[in-house]
Amino acid sequence: MFVPSDFPGRRRGGGKEEIRASVLRTYLLRLREEDGQAAVDAWLASAGIDAQAVYNETEWLSVGATKRALRELATRWGPEGLVDRGQWATHPDALGSWVRMLREAKTPLEAYRYFATHAREVTRVGTWELVDPSAKSDARGARGTGDPRVRLVYRSTGSPSEDSADSIDIEGEGLLCGARRGELASLPQIWGFEAAAVAHPSCLSRGDDACVYDVSWKTGRRHVHAFAAASASFLGCGAIVSATGGHVAGAVAAALGGMLGGAAGVLRDRSETEKRERIFERNRIAALERGLALKGEIGSTPVDLAGAVLGGKFRIGQKIGSGGIGVVYAAEHVSLGHEVAIKVLRGAAARDGGEIARLRREAYIQVHVDHPNVARVLDLDQMPDGSIYVVMERLTGQSLADKLGRDGLLAPGYAIPAFIEVARGLAAAHAKGAVHRDLKPANIFLCDDGVAKVLDFGMSKLAAAESLTQAGYTLGTPEYMAPEQCIGGSVDGRTDVYACGVLMYEALTGELPIKGKSRRELLDLHQRQVPRSMRARRPDLPISAELDAAVMHCLRKKMGERPASAAELEGMLMAIPLDGLPVSYPTDVSRRAPKTGGKTLRTVPSQPPRA
Repeated sequence: MFVPSDFPGRRRGGGKEEIRASVLRTYLLRLREEDGQAAVDAWLASAGIDAQAVYNETEWLSVGATKRALRELATRWGPEGLVDRGQWATHPDALGSWVRMLREAKTPLEAYRYFATHAREVTRVGTWELVDPSAKSDARGARGTGDPRVRLVYRSTGSPSEDSADSIDIEGEGLLCGARRGELASLPQIWGFEAAAVAHPSCLSRGDDACVYDVSWKTGRRHVHAFAAASASFLGCGAIVSATGGHVAGAVAAALGGMLGGAAGVLRDRSETEKRERIFERNRIAALERGLALKGEIGSTPVDLAGAVLGGKFRIGQKIGSGGIGVVYAAEHVSLGHEVAIKVLRGAAARDGGEIARLRREAYIQVHVDHPNVARVLDLDQMPDGSIYVVMERLTGQSLADKLGRDGLLAPGYAIPAFIEVARGLAAAHAKGAVHRDLKPANIFLCDDGVAKVLDFGMSKLAAAESLTQAGYTLGTPEYMAPEQCIGGSVDGRTDVYACGVLMYEALTGELPIKGKSRRELLDLHQRQVPRSMRARRPDLPISAELDAAVMHCLRKKMGERPASAAELEGMLMAIPLDGLPVSYPTDVSRRAPKTGGKTLRTVPSQPPRA
């Protein structure tokens, strides 16, 4: 594991500074989870290690102290307990010392190269050398037909620690070797792969000159599932039809079956790749968060901003919202007095290039898209510590997500004017070359004055700025993703039209048009499942045929069969008569369709959004 050598507050964990304390971090987490804090305290005391040296894995330990700690663990768990780190390998509290490595390594193979090149960051008593027999390795470390593999060689360079009893400690060397094997095995797990297999043909504990580790890991090679699915479908369909309809029909069925099976395999490959990308992104952010915590920087921004003046213009008020990457504050312009909202990146996101790029993109689009149905951005700047913040118009009201959470669903007389305005906002963004790509209830804001606004263009695609896109941030929210987006295909305004259709369907019926138990299932179902019409799903609600047709038109699988633009969708909604449509429902209307029948609902007076 790798950490900056200039971290403040580093102490010696007992004796010489020879091995980074990160070698024990995963074991501490496991021991504490399984046996409690008292067991951890006793373990460290028996090894003569200051507890702070292991709680802050950036500190150093002596070889002797490390051996004593490992010996106690091997007695408790057996020698293989040092090799198999399991879930603890990617525990958020064990990832902080990978920060530097994860800035440079994009694949496990690159991580192993970094490991060997920067050995001094983890040990001062040995060197690492990487021998890469997989010269044909691709970006994932596996161009060849087999799984990627590397050979790493560890050689001892220092004299034994001053608190080692013997010049040659066979048992102790074996324990250190087990810890090294565990570290090497765990690297692919950061990318969402299984732990690597580590063969060990030579070892210092057996009298050899070096420890040799042959490391291999499975990458889930692309096209394997596609080929297997195509082959199975080809043979199965061909055999069945041949038996009943002759050889010619069997050949045709085999070809069709092969194509369908291959397509299913491609989708599975893509789904698994996307899953691993999300795991890596999660681990990368966790590592950055942990690294900042070790440096004492986590939480320093933006915890105490109330009352502060940013950029000499905006006085910060109370916090009005927060999420995983940022905090939103109410603020006031000190000279002009108008109210604004300020979003500030926090924690790891404040130092993460991908999140900064997202915020800058959001600001860029919402500055250049000057439309009443798109939330306006007024300014973007940096605080003295480098943290990015964006100044936006202050909105009063609630998100569509909050309204659906409270009311369950929207009556047509309220929903149609609201989604007309959503379509107008999208049309304005599309005219500037921006595709939102993450429309969902949380990104639609219903203002108290009846205006609907589109928020958060941080995931959007700009034709002139696609290079800003980073893996893990372009996928959107699967419940609302268009078929082309699910497979990583080209997107345009019709992709947002599909998502808007999902939003309208959910808002009007109280249920998503397509539901799945997992992200993978949702990505698949959006490719092939045709949802029931809204009138069939909710015959108890006064949903007109025209409204039903407009929404279902948006949900067509092929882009060319949907409304050609958000402006066209706006026109379709504008053509639906509002006379007689309810703008709200009685409180006893179920969010879900009743199992038997329903009743005709009367109009309940209310003020609809302005169309």
